[in-house]
Amino acid sequence: MYCMAVDTHSAAQAGASSPAAEVQSNVQTVTKHPARGVAGAVDWLEARALFVVAAAAVIALSLAGIPNHLAQDSYLALVAGRIIAAHGIPQHDFLTVMAHGVRWIDQQWLAQLAVYELQHLGGLQLLCTVYVLITGASFALAIMASRALGARDIHVLAMLPLGTFFYLATAVSIRTQGFAYPLFVATLWLLASEVRRPSRRALLVFPMLVLWGNLHGSATLGAGMAGLYGLTVLAGRWRSHGAAGLLSLRGLGFVFGAPVTLLVTPYGTSIIAYYHKTLLNPGFGKLITEWQPITSYTVLAVPLLMLIFGTVWTLGRSGRKTPAFDQLLLMVLALGAIIAVRNITWFGLGVMVLLPATISHVRPNAAPALRRARVNLALAISAIALTALLTVVTLARPSTWFTRENPRSALVDVARIVRAHPATKIFADVRYADWLVWEDPALAGHIAYDTSLENLTERQLSAIATLSTQPGTLAPYSVLLLFPGNHAANRILLARPGVHVLMRNKQVIVATKPVS
Repeated sequence: MYCMAVDTHSAAQAGASSPAAEVQSNVQTVTKHPARGVAGAVDWLEARALFVVAAAAVIALSLAGIPNHLAQDSYLALVAGRIIAAHGIPQHDFLTVMAHGVRWIDQQWLAQLAVYELQHLGGLQLLCTVYVLITGASFALAIMASRALGARDIHVLAMLPLGTFFYLATAVSIRTQGFAYPLFVATLWLLASEVRRPSRRALLVFPMLVLWGNLHGSATLGAGMAGLYGLTVLAGRWRSHGAAGLLSLRGLGFVFGAPVTLLVTPYGTSIIAYYHKTLLNPGFGKLITEWQPITSYTVLAVPLLMLIFGTVWTLGRSGRKTPAFDQLLLMVLALGAIIAVRNITWFGLGVMVLLPATISHVRPNAAPALRRARVNLALAISAIALTALLTVVTLARPSTWFTRENPRSALVDVARIVRAHPATKIFADVRYADWLVWEDPALAGHIAYDTSLENLTERQLSAIATLSTQPGTLAPYSVLLLFPGNHAANRILLARPGVHVLMRNKQVIVATKPVS
């Protein structure tokens, strides 16, 4: 097993180097000395070979698994994006039966519009490829941030296996959340750099938060990070200046200014209701697996809890060498990952950015890794070539490859029934609801509910989650699309009088029933 050289960046870079300054330096070198610039690029690539291989592996595996990553969130983004492109930002739900006429605060409107426009421009081929490249770039950016914050290469490499595991386990689904990953890493990198060396660059956080607040609900996490930074600034000023330090404009600006950025949306202060419904809704955990605690999934819980334990131990050993901002944020991210599976991604990225630098404080005299220049260079070039090849192959694939996991025959049957009986109402598992509307817009208004679960009441969410024990919820619906994996519930529902199964395979169960 070959590794790259370590400690290739200077002591100045180990503090809080600027990525823009590094890029500018490289450009000037290439401009003034072309031959030396080529040699420098080769040296740069060789020295970072395993980082390049790790990022390329994440991108390659994500590209290969695209058909499995196009899910309900993907199709909600496409459906909503199409509505926004044609009619502007939605104000009321007209897609579903349960939430018909309810105020629809579509916080993710900008990301949804981007998703739709990418698909409109180049089909699912372009959409999925660009999405994977964006999220893969976020992974690479986390590596860059870790090195810039002072981590030794060997310690960054040590975190890559776990970082890659959690990324591939939770972050590959094609959805609006992916547009937030680079903003999360960039915000964290900037704030962590400011903790080490304050500058005016800190103000860049605010426009990033405004953009984030129109892309995905995780913008609350970004605002929380900025607020935490402000609190650490105030704490530091209080220790050095007493009560007068609490009047620090920088600290107060981040504490109170960061939450305000979330209001800079087309919905203004109404967006608060959206965050309340999503972040504090107990019904989500009953219905959505990603909102359940990590203890529900042993395969994720064991490595996560081991990583959290290792993180706490390392922070304890580092003491005051690790900034309070880093310590507090890692603990907050760890708690979030325990509370809900969907938060693992943020903790994984946060650990990749912050923990290696802490390890480098704990083990400053760790032996450098063995260097094999030619092997490293060959690995990096091969990884880049393979990623480029897979990207081209993905762009050239037919549309049917991307949608092969969807039950196309079920769509044909459902559309035929609705055309014959326009008053038909469809109770479809959330896996199929937005996909049906995306494929056939005429089905809008016929489906019971979709992935915009925040538009439902707590009582409606509870009724859906306990469908097998409260079959009365199905009374108005004459067509059922059930997920075959829900064996116990399906057995009860399909045994009801009058239910007739039209189709059953490993992808979907389609049945009809009398309206009651």
